[in-house]
Amino acid sequence: MSDTDTRNRVDPQPPHYEPDDRWVPVDRRWLGLDRATLIPAAVVIAFALVMAFVLPTINDSVSYDDEVVAGDVMELDGGITFVPVPGWGITAGVRDTDTPITGTYPDVARVTNGAVSFTVKTAPFTGDARELLEQIKTTTDALASGESFRVNGEPTVIITESGHRGVMAGYSNSTADGVIAAFVIDGVGVSAIAVGPSNIDPSTTEAIARMIVSISQRPGEGS
Repeated sequence: MSDTDTRNRVDPQPPHYEPDDRWVPVDRRWLGLDRATLIPAAVVIAFALVMAFVLPTINDSVSYDDEVVAGDVMELDGGITFVPVPGWGITAGVRDTDTPITGTYPDVARVTNGAVSFTVKTAPFTGDARELLEQIKTTTDALASGESFRVNGEPTVIITESGHRGVMAGYSNSTADGVIAAFVIDGVGVSAIAVGPSNIDPSTTEAIARMIVSISQRPGEGS
């Protein structure tokens, strides 16, 4: 090759590098991550931690939104009433001083105290209290998932403060205890079911008993 050819030769330029859209410059990286994405990621993680841990803790520490106060009376369909214990939380049902929007009182009322709940339900019933108790037991067994509750012993007679006669039985499984009381008041079947942990304290047991014997019916109601 002549000197002229060597002088006139033009070496080809190296190809120009074009990074793809995901490439992050070195001055924007931290531990190999794009700094611009760290703050949004931290916000998401913080939000997840709040939802998973903080909110349940706050929820457990605050009082009920609707706490029973002295003088409260719960009313159900059929004119059935009972007196809840002050300090318990109302999670279902209506006070007798509150007029339901539908014009009819609901057929369920429930109050709770920690892990203990007390539920009263009403419905028309033509049999007696023992027949109602057996029906409640059969329904509870049919709906229970896993280990069902079992009634302990024979039902005992219970009489409310207003003179209504009913029957009551205890029931339990390996982790919880409860009591079922049944009344039939002028054609209205009334079930009162309490359930809580096996180590329920005596004061809570007494509170449940007071609510059961407070069950009554307003004059002029029923069949």
